[in-house]
Amino acid sequence: MFQALFKNPEFKRNALIELRPNRVISLISLISFVLLLFVAINQYSPVDETVANTAAVLFYLITGVWGSKNAADAVAEEINQKAWDRQRMSGQKPWSLAIGKIFGPNILQWFGGLFAMLFYFIAALHSKNPAHNFLMGLLHISFALLCNLAALLFSLLSITGSSQSAYSHSKFNTTLYFILALVSVGYLNLYTFGIGNEEGAVQWFGMNWNEVTIFLSMLIFIIWAVIGIHQNMRKELQYLNKPTYWLVFLLFVVCYFAGFTFNQVIWNPETYDDFRLIAPDIQGFEIIYYHLLLVTFILFFITQFLLLFERQAENDYTIFRRALRRGELKLSWQKAPLWLSTFLFLTAGLLILFGLRFLGWSAHRAPIILWGELDIIDAKGQYIWNYIAIIGLVLRDIWVSRTLLYTSTFRFKLISIAVYYALVYFALPIMIDIKDNTSDLLTFLWPYDGSTNWLAAVVIGFQAIAAWFWHKSSFKV
Repeated sequence: MFQALFKNPEFKRNALIELRPNRVISLISLISFVLLLFVAINQYSPVDETVANTAAVLFYLITGVWGSKNAADAVAEEINQKAWDRQRMSGQKPWSLAIGKIFGPNILQWFGGLFAMLFYFIAALHSKNPAHNFLMGLLHISFALLCNLAALLFSLLSITGSSQSAYSHSKFNTTLYFILALVSVGYLNLYTFGIGNEEGAVQWFGMNWNEVTIFLSMLIFIIWAVIGIHQNMRKELQYLNKPTYWLVFLLFVVCYFAGFTFNQVIWNPETYDDFRLIAPDIQGFEIIYYHLLLVTFILFFITQFLLLFERQAENDYTIFRRALRRGELKLSWQKAPLWLSTFLFLTAGLLILFGLRFLGWSAHRAPIILWGELDIIDAKGQYIWNYIAIIGLVLRDIWVSRTLLYTSTFRFKLISIAVYYALVYFALPIMIDIKDNTSDLLTFLWPYDGSTNWLAAVVIGFQAIAAWFWHKSSFKV
């Protein structure tokens, strides 16, 4: 594997550019100076603890932050410098180009970060709990790698497959995707460690949620991120992608998060302020109910994320719509955007979820940890209307976001979609809440608080229908 990496032409090219002796010596000298400085300043703290903490912070700053920015710019900068066409015509295979872009542009940052982590592991060996600290070091490396991969993947999601990447005048700014990767992976870092503070409180497939299970999960998601980058590279190099990987990923999401409902935990409503968790004895359909609560929440988030950031070329989207209208299911499935299959999974999950409540096969209340105020799942007697409201809401977002993406006059189409989401999910609800001090009107934009009824479902349904007609009239096909 390493031999293939060192022979990778993209990796070798970046190594010659980035690993110049003066840059390497300057970075190593700066890291050494900072470590010595903090050891000298913190005279009352153990040396091993000071070195480990300082080295970890330096690693995150150099590799996690700086390296992620370079990863996000890996393809965008070549497009901006009019060099991407030469890369696409160089004859490199998708895997070769993907691996080169993952480790090439940020090779200096990884060199400096791993140099800092060398001091971390030396300090860990001299600490009171070397095994725990050594595992934490591996977790630091995995989180930084995932952040790099996420930054590259998010930027590729809006670049590859888009006809704009072939235009000589195209300019891509990846700052948003870099920040998104930092925020999402940073939150994941804090949250995954936070829910495991009470040993045994959270379990995953019967195993305690701790550093070991977190590390295993990180390795799995790193593999999926690399596969995602490879698929985007295939698309950019004009290969035909099949939806197999994406469908397997969605199935993986369903199965992976089932592990947290293996011995499901919910917030204790009387003591949730101090984050104490209880594990009720649930069996049968209750396990499916809690599992689907978590999975549908995640699928809803993935769908909205793709609607906001997936930038399928207009020609591919037109072919997809034409094939779908003509009943050419195979072609429409090949050209289908990623959000379609995610939405279908979400629809099926919600149908089963509401069905369990409607038939009375599940009696537990939705955990606050999952839906928070979105407790419409528990609105007695309103299950069918609530289902229509949620599906109508997602359909409304699909048609509005796709229409804005392909017909907006804004140069940066993402801005128009972001304005829509900001209005519907933040600005208008805040204005309504301040003016009326009630949640009844808010259910016409976003169903929640258990107050959804037939009227809210009808209003949101009409919004979805209106969005569909707007979308349909905006295209000639």
